[in-house]
Amino acid sequence: MQRTFFLFLVMVFVCLYCAVTAILAAPAKSEKFRHADKNADGVIDAKELKMEKNWEKTYRHGKAKVNTPLEHKYDANGDGWLDEAESKELVKDRFELIKTNGKAKVDSAVEQAYDANNDGILDQDEAQAMKEAVQ
Repeated sequence: MQRTFFLFLVMVFVCLYCAVTAILAAPAKSEKFRHADKNADGVIDAKELKMEKNWEKTYRHGKAKVNTPLEHKYDANGDGWLDEAESKELVKDRFELIKTNGKAKVDSAVEQAYDANNDGILDQDEAQAMKEAVQ
C-alpha cells in the first residue's frame, strides 16, 4: 500500500514537472512561430517555411558572412560578417529601393533568405517580409 502510494506521488510529480516544463518552453516556441509566420495569419505555409529555413541557415551564428560587394559596403567594422545593425541598414536601404522600383535583384545572402520563389528577384511582398523580420 505504501509503495503504491509512493509510486503514485512520483507519477504525479513527473506529470507536474512535464507540464511546467512545457508551459515554460512555450514562449520560445511562439517567438519562433511568430518570426516564421510572415503574414501573421496563424499558419506557416510552404513559402514562409522556406524563408524561415533560409533565414536560419544564413543567421545560424547571429551574423551573416560577407560574400558580395553589396554586403561588403555595409560591413562597417570590416570583420567580414554582417551583424544585426549592419544587416538592418542593408535591409532598410534595399527595402526603399524595392518600394521605389517594385523589385530588385537578389544581391546578398540576407536577401536570398527571403527570395521565396528562388527567381533571383525580390518583389514587394518578399521585401516586406524581410523588413519585418529584421526590425
